[in-house]
Amino acid sequence: MKKIIHGMKMGMYAALIMTVVLLVYTVVYNGAAETRIKQGDQGDKVVLIQEKLKELGIYNGECNGVYDIETANAVKRFQEYNGLKADGVARGETLEAMGLSMYTYSDYEIDILAKLIECEAGEYDLQTMTAVGAVVLNRVKNNAFPDSVVQVIYSGGSFDAIVSGKIYDTQPSELAYRAAEDAMMGFDPTDGALYVLHGGSYGHIITMQSGDLYFGK
Repeated sequence: MKKIIHGMKMGMYAALIMTVVLLVYTVVYNGAAETRIKQGDQGDKVVLIQEKLKELGIYNGECNGVYDIETANAVKRFQEYNGLKADGVARGETLEAMGLSMYTYSDYEIDILAKLIECEAGEYDLQTMTAVGAVVLNRVKNNAFPDSVVQVIYSGGSFDAIVSGKIYDTQPSELAYRAAEDAMMGFDPTDGALYVLHGGSYGHIITMQSGDLYFGK
């Protein structure tokens, strides 16, 4: 009887933690600043923008990750073609029109996704870590699951890191953050997987395997 009561208390405690987390997420997410990528910025996100503009035939420079004047002018042309504010700054509507989705995610969402990735695949390579993030993003886009990163991660005991509580004490590595951002930018090495499985397929159709991790539909 004592064990049953203890189990009920632990379940109530876990539910309370999840409720608090989701409330914090709502406050933080609603107040999050919009992503703005502009002249002078550098990094992988800039490379993706340059590659997209080159693919569309409106950028002839190098895809070197440097948001220079040539990149800004190409963004302006893209904005003009799409009836957007032509200021050369890649933000919300511009990124959406390009098919780049990083604009929808807050710093809090990136952080919690990186934590999950570190817990589930911290000892694996970047591709496998990105695969974990991709599973979360695939669920966000699937009507059978919640429609936000935080809700997907914390709902239904879907991930071992949540069930064990490990996620609360985990500090993500730089590689985990990169994997989270890559997944949020649309990279999906799993070909649409919805599950991260440890040790086997458990009846799922496997689309990717890395060591002891299986990714399936």
